[in-house]
Amino acid sequence: MKHLIGNLLYGQSGGPTSIINTSAYGIFIEAFKHQDIIKDVYAMNYGIKGLLLDKLTKIDKDDKDLKKLLNTPGSFYGSNRFKLKSYKDDKKTYEKILNTFKKHNIRYFFYNGGNDSMDTIHKIGDYFKLNNYECNCIGIIKTIDNDLPHTDFSIGYPTAAKFIINSAIEIYLDDHSYEEGRINIVETMGRNAGWLAASAKLMEIKGIKADLIYVPEIIFDIDDFLDRVKDIYNKNKHALVIVSEGLKNKDGEFIFQTNSLLDSFGHNQLGGLSIKLANLITNKLGIKTRYYELSLLQRANSTSISKTEQKIAINLSKFAVKEAIKGVTQKAVVIKRVSSNPYKVKFETVDIGEIANQERYLDDKYIDKDNHYITDKFVEYLYPLIDKEKGLLDFYKK
Repeated sequence: MKHLIGNLLYGQSGGPTSIINTSAYGIFIEAFKHQDIIKDVYAMNYGIKGLLLDKLTKIDKDDKDLKKLLNTPGSFYGSNRFKLKSYKDDKKTYEKILNTFKKHNIRYFFYNGGNDSMDTIHKIGDYFKLNNYECNCIGIIKTIDNDLPHTDFSIGYPTAAKFIINSAIEIYLDDHSYEEGRINIVETMGRNAGWLAASAKLMEIKGIKADLIYVPEIIFDIDDFLDRVKDIYNKNKHALVIVSEGLKNKDGEFIFQTNSLLDSFGHNQLGGLSIKLANLITNKLGIKTRYYELSLLQRANSTSISKTEQKIAINLSKFAVKEAIKGVTQKAVVIKRVSSNPYKVKFETVDIGEIANQERYLDDKYIDKDNHYITDKFVEYLYPLIDKEKGLLDFYKK
């Protein structure tokens, strides 16, 4: 088999996670095994923006600290939210990208990000093909939102879910320090998909539970919400409510959206729902509340990393490099579940166009629509991804 001989380039894009640098580590250590094919390994500084400025970092295979990437949160090589237009609408940008690839003889390109990032690498790969430039382009999927299709989970999600479970347990126990507590509103990320909020269901493994879990897949009715939290609090003198940031009303509008702030990908900038719901409860019901917007803590958590996820992230990246060397291009590498107990997976590739700009929603079988809660089937899905009970708070029970 004839292999492309040249250098490798890796980039990160979109929101950071606790595991994204683990994916980078997997790419690097596998690339170093193929130095007869891959001569040098580079990383972009701040994704496509750095690429356009020819700001690349050469990765040293003898760097003894490289393994520390496994426990480093954030995007170590820098992220960005650069929206790449069609090459027909922005030829100069594509010409810059191609010239940089030619300058450094980049023949293997890996871009690590979500569905918008997959769109970016898809466009670049198409442009290279149009210009007869040989470069194998592979997408490494990541997002804590877990909203990418064709994969058992998105890299970044299990560790974020583990953090949410432990945080919800801690909030629950703190509130129950008092005979009469508050209504606690915990806001997770999740623009259109409720995977993160749903993870709080697994508090039940430790013998306690949230009272309500609201996900974007179900229409949010404010009056019904107020009735439910009032009844729960009056009965128990405590309430724990988990809400996704992307809850919408019957008209498909984000709850309490007062402006149209958009990010560079054209998405609404969300956050702050918990404080608005807490203020609503206080004003309408006169009940004490607390709100918790977990925000970037979900994706920056590095104290309770899922070892299951970390191992899979490394092996998935290794698989990606091996596939690229074989000549695979314009694909994304995905995870397929073989069994849940014991948890076994296999890796496959899918056309990157099937992931670019696509979304995966929380499955109907996981949603208890009548009670605004999550079904037991979801536990079977998430339980093995968070190392089962290992790493969950083990507390003294009454």
